[in-house]
Amino acid sequence: MYHLFNNYGGKDMMYRTELLEEITIENATVKINAKIEEMEKESYRLVTMSFWGTERAVLVFKKGLKGS
Repeated sequence: MYHLFNNYGGKDMMYRTELLEEITIENATVKINAKIEEMEKESYRLVTMSFWGTERAVLVFKKGLKGS
């Protein structure tokens, strides 16, 4: 399950944070790659990510000017 966690940014750039839940060893790569592909369709690029405990991952995406 995906939850929008936060949005922030100015006129030319926006950051978006997504929380992925129910992460397991078996599905981590699939869930993370699916979210990255989904966000790339909206012109967001992955900036950073981290795991929260053993069942959650937080991904931070950036949308802005090309080359930023």
